[in-house]
Amino acid sequence: MTEQEITKLFERLGRLSAATRQKAGNGESWEYTFPNGQTHKDVVHGIKSLAEAEDDILNLLNWIWAAKDYLKARAKANGKNPQIVEDAVNANQDLQICGDLANLVGHGTPRKGRSNQNLRMGTVCSMTPGEAIGSITVRGSEVETQIADPGLVVFYLPVITEVGNQIGDAFEYA
Repeated sequence: MTEQEITKLFERLGRLSAATRQKAGNGESWEYTFPNGQTHKDVVHGIKSLAEAEDDILNLLNWIWAAKDYLKARAKANGKNPQIVEDAVNANQDLQICGDLANLVGHGTPRKGRSNQNLRMGTVCSMTPGEAIGSITVRGSEVETQIADPGLVVFYLPVITEVGNQIGDAFEYA
């Protein structure tokens, strides 16, 4: 592992981190049918879709965890003990949780990991303060929202323990 490869890795992490902070996008729409059969449609313009936000955070988590192996290889190439990287991860709860989440993404099932918890992730959601909204148009059973300031929108991915306690947000851990 060369210094140039490590530099490229951290540049990639920077781009992926920036992608999680980028909120603007084409938006999305969804429908909900009430028990009485009436269907309601919501359309949001001006922010990225929840699926895109989820892709961004999951990619970042995977690359954060992959960085551990890159750094271990670089330590070994420089005659250092790769265990120093493992020790640094084990000493940082946020990195332990990122590792557990990355392993969850890669393997699909929760398991006790470095954080010693069976973590799972909830559903990505967004919180939009009123000052971010440019306009709301109501048409019968459709509501269309135009986001004027996507930078004010917050995407959130709950991190949940095996007993159902929410312990944080994957975007914050990453």
